[in-house]
Amino acid sequence: MRKITGVIIFIFLFTSCSLFKSRDKERKLQTKIIHEIAEKSEDFAQCTHQSNLFKKFNQDRIRVVLHIALNSSGQIERFKLDEKLYPENFAECIFKIIDLISFPKFQKNKIIEFEQPFIFSKE
Repeated sequence: MRKITGVIIFIFLFTSCSLFKSRDKERKLQTKIIHEIAEKSEDFAQCTHQSNLFKKFNQDRIRVVLHIALNSSGQIERFKLDEKLYPENFAECIFKIIDLISFPKFQKNKIIEFEQPFIFSKE
């Protein structure tokens, strides 16, 4: 009985460690993806000014949430903005910037979905 218990504990510990390693890899990948997008925040801000977003919504600060899904090749599988009625030229401007980012490749047959909020100020 002790041997069986020992084997079960060993298997549990062995698989637990590999799960942690996998989580660390995923966390590093997610951090890299978020970093790539965050670097483009000034370009996104230009989109808000070019499309007169502050005037359209009559606000000095606007929160925009990007919804993105990447495939294992690092290509955009799905892209959308939150539920506000943004001008088409704003959505196109944001997409063009996102589309130029070289996202990392990762485990085959996997899709990573995430949301990235941004707050833009008129000034």
